[in-house]
Amino acid sequence: MLGSILAITLSLAAIFVPKIRSISNAGAGSVGAIYAADSALEWCIYTNRGNPVLPQPTMANGASYTLSSDCNSGISGLDAQAIGSYRGVSRSLEVQVPASQ
Repeated sequence: MLGSILAITLSLAAIFVPKIRSISNAGAGSVGAIYAADSALEWCIYTNRGNPVLPQPTMANGASYTLSSDCNSGISGLDAQAIGSYRGVSRSLEVQVPASQ
């Protein structure tokens, strides 16, 4: 009886432990990806408002991002999307600033 319970427990652990690890890794990747996208959009808004030119943000943790808009255009209004990626997880943020009248 005890052997059967132990076998069932080990079988379930073999099934669920990798899934739990996968979920926790995705959570950590998700946070890094959203911070990368947020940093990119903050830089884009800052630059688009005509502030002094700063270099694009670099992520020390290895995260990356892509921007869908030319943030240096200096035009009135902004419609930009940033996609942040970290540890195989991608998250996207978008900002729309209407043109001033």
